[in-house]
Amino acid sequence: MITKESYNEAIMKGTHTYIHITVLPPVDGLYELQTFTEKRETSWAFTPYGGGDVDGPSNGPAPLPWDVEAHPAHMFHDEVKVVQVPHTASIKECHRCKGTGSLQCSECHGKGWTRCLSCHGDGWYTDSSGYKERCFYCQSSTHGHGRQDCLKCNAKGRVACPPCDSYGQIRCFIRLTITWKVNTSEHIVRKGALPESLVKEVSGQVAFEEEGNRILPLTQFPDNTINLASAQLVNNHKNAFLDERIYAQRHQVRIVPVAEVEYGFKGGPGKFWVYGYENKVYCPDYPHTCCWGCCCVM
Repeated sequence: MITKESYNEAIMKGTHTYIHITVLPPVDGLYELQTFTEKRETSWAFTPYGGGDVDGPSNGPAPLPWDVEAHPAHMFHDEVKVVQVPHTASIKECHRCKGTGSLQCSECHGKGWTRCLSCHGDGWYTDSSGYKERCFYCQSSTHGHGRQDCLKCNAKGRVACPPCDSYGQIRCFIRLTITWKVNTSEHIVRKGALPESLVKEVSGQVAFEEEGNRILPLTQFPDNTINLASAQLVNNHKNAFLDERIYAQRHQVRIVPVAEVEYGFKGGPGKFWVYGYENKVYCPDYPHTCCWGCCCVM
C-alpha cells in the first residue's frame, strides 16, 4: 500500500528537493472482462500429389466443421490452427498445366534460347579495327551462334509447374481454419485526473476474479458503478460474437492505488500523481522543462 511516507520518499528521490505536500487519496477501480472465442471457417485448398494414401469420401462421410475435434494449446491466448477436414480429399488433374507437369518458359517463350545481348544475335564480335571473332558469350550455345541458352528453363523451353510441382496432379481437400481469440473489454472507475492508459499499465490489488464457461454480471460488489459496468459489458459480449463460439470467460476487478498530491515548489503550487504498486509518478506540469510531462518510476 502507498503511504504518505512513500510519497515523500519518492519525490525526494526524484527531485532531490524538499517540498511540502498534501495527500488526497483517490483510488481507481478497473473492471476487465475477457471472452475467449473460437471461430471456424472452411475453404478449398490443394497440394501437389506425388502418390500416397488419400483420405477421401470412401473412408466415410466428412464431419461438419464444428464436429472436428480441436483444442487450443493454452486458454486465453490468441492462436490459429489449420487442419484438413477428414474424408474430403480427392485427386485431380492440375488446373494450371493440364496434367503435363510443366509450363512454357516465360523468358524464352518456349524456344529454349534468347538473343545474345553481347553480339546482338550476329554471333561475331568486331573490334574497332574490323577484326572479327566468334562471340565469347554465345559460341558454345546448343541453339547456334547469336543465341544464348535460356537460364530460366535450362534451354528446355519449359519449366516445372508450381501448383503441382511437376507431378501433373493435385490433392484437393477442405481446409478448416480455427481461430481462438481473446476479446477484452474494460471499464475504469476514475476518482482522479490520472489518464486511463496509465491506470491500465500498473498492478494493483485483485479484489475479485472469476472464470468459467459463462459468467454472470457482478451484482454484489461494494461499488455499484462496477456492477453496472459488469452488466453492460457481459451483455455486450453475449451479443457480439454471433458467428463464433464462446469457449470461456473470465472477469476481474483490480483496485489501483492512485494518490493525487498537491505541493508547493518555489512559491508556486503544483500537482502530481503516484499510482500503482510500482509507485509510478505522473507529473505533467513539473517545473523543470527537462522532465515536462514526465512519467517515471520512483
